[in-house]
Amino acid sequence: MSISSYNPRNRYRARAVQRFNRTLGVCVLIAVCVMIGFVWGRHHAANQLDELQKEVTATGKLLEDSRNEAITQRADARTAAQRYDQLKSQYEKDVPASGPLRDLVEMVKQQVKDGMPAERLAFVIRSTRPPSNCSDPSSKRFVVQTPAYKGPSSTVSVGEGAVLISGKGQSARGKAGEMEAWYDPTQPVTIHFKTGDGREEDKVGTLPFQHAIISQGREYRFNVSEGEKSFAKVSFDSCDYP
Repeated sequence: MSISSYNPRNRYRARAVQRFNRTLGVCVLIAVCVMIGFVWGRHHAANQLDELQKEVTATGKLLEDSRNEAITQRADARTAAQRYDQLKSQYEKDVPASGPLRDLVEMVKQQVKDGMPAERLAFVIRSTRPPSNCSDPSSKRFVVQTPAYKGPSSTVSVGEGAVLISGKGQSARGKAGEMEAWYDPTQPVTIHFKTGDGREEDKVGTLPFQHAIISQGREYRFNVSEGEKSFAKVSFDSCDYP
């Protein structure tokens, strides 16, 4: 009869060792995973930090550029405002808002707009000068003819025949509405100007009005107004031209 060497304690001890080894292996595996996760997380965090640092740097540069651009734009705006004020002051000085100079500027602009060559306007302006060798003012009168007028023609001679002046108008009306021989000064009249060289001009309007004409090297300036019944009065002088 033989005696068995089997010992239950050894079996329990072996199982305990196996459980310990498995537990240790799991712990080691967990520790390795944790270590790997920590290293990866640290590396990832470092990368993110680096990216954030780059973004902060880029944003700072963008803000600095924007600030510099804003400063430049403000400086440009101040310069433009100062330049505008200078130009406005110079314009107001050269071209007043009202008065004869303003009227002349508007006339020149209109002439250019209507097609008058600027060179021609410049020539005319340069050729003009203050009146010289002017005669003393004088006046004459003439009959304004009407459809009902039956008398002789009436003509005024100025400057020894340099300019001849005559006129026509509308007949005045009597109380019964009949046409009178004299003209109605409240209605437009036609004043006819004829120079010694045969040029003729008509001025139509309600009295009084002014007119100027060039004849025989002189400029004649006329003011035609209402005179005594049937008459128109013409006041005039003349100056060398040009």
